[in-house]
Amino acid sequence: TDDVSNGSPQIVSDALRAVILVVNYCILSTAINLFGTATNVINMVVFLRQGLADTVNVSLFGLAVSDLCCLLTLQWMNLCFNPLFRYSQIGFESFETQYITAGWPHVCFARITGLITAYITLERCLCVVIPLKVKTTLTPRRTVVIIVAIFFVLICSTIPPYTVDFFAMKFYPTRNRSLIGLEFRLNRDDVERVTFAFNNVYGYIGFVIVIGCTVVLVTKLNSKTKWRQETAHAGKSANASTRDRKVVKMVVMISALFIVCFLPITVVFFGTMVVPEFGLVGRHENLYHVVCSFGYGLETINSSVTIFIYLKMSSKYKSAFFSLFNVR
Repeated sequence: TDDVSNGSPQIVSDALRAVILVVNYCILSTAINLFGTATNVINMVVFLRQGLADTVNVSLFGLAVSDLCCLLTLQWMNLCFNPLFRYSQIGFESFETQYITAGWPHVCFARITGLITAYITLERCLCVVIPLKVKTTLTPRRTVVIIVAIFFVLICSTIPPYTVDFFAMKFYPTRNRSLIGLEFRLNRDDVERVTFAFNNVYGYIGFVIVIGCTVVLVTKLNSKTKWRQETAHAGKSANASTRDRKVVKMVVMISALFIVCFLPITVVFFGTMVVPEFGLVGRHENLYHVVCSFGYGLETINSSVTIFIYLKMSSKYKSAFFSLFNVR
């Protein structure tokens, strides 16, 4: 292809786009992804060993599952963008087929991660604001139902594209061979436009909840801590206050990490709605793919480094982690 789309020059050339995608997807993201896959498996094992009788553990276990799925789908995307894999003797055009084997699945699990993070932040926010009511309302069993419901609804919301996108044998002149590629039905644009809109709404809802609750948590945490220090005369009360503060600080760090890492891709997807030419196809498609590669890289970081937050902020997690590896 050349550097002109629809008669207008591309902001990012095809050559520059190719280099950036290889560096971001095939080198940086792949390396971080391998680490993150291992850490999320460890997280899941640790939370299972701790038991799922606590709402926080249930939510964090669900987050680890979602993060792992995010990373696995991104790793497949990384492989599909790798020129050594794409131009090997495989019988399909990986750049096209990844759209429904990696792209949409990743969008689904990224939205799930966002909503679970929003739930964790909201639950902890309510625990600070109205602690007595929340502990009797958001029980571990109800939390399980909520987490499962998030998975179910978001997975169902990404089914429509699979009714209009399908695999078919195609001839590629530049490669002088026939490969399995992606074809679309006539109503594909309408179906995917609606699906994108719904999935973006889920993402924005989660993002707004996380930001709002994080602000409330930070402000309430300071005032509540001062109040408890002034009124807590017994040692147990002081210890309880310290434990609550540690949990809240851990949730705030998880939320802050999510906000920093998901803000760029959230802005990108909003941009696709505002600027029609900024997307998978269009005058600014190269720019879109480049900024997405950076955005997905940040998502990879978000799903990979939570283990450090748990080790730093949770003594129970640290104890279970060292016990898992027989370290004292």
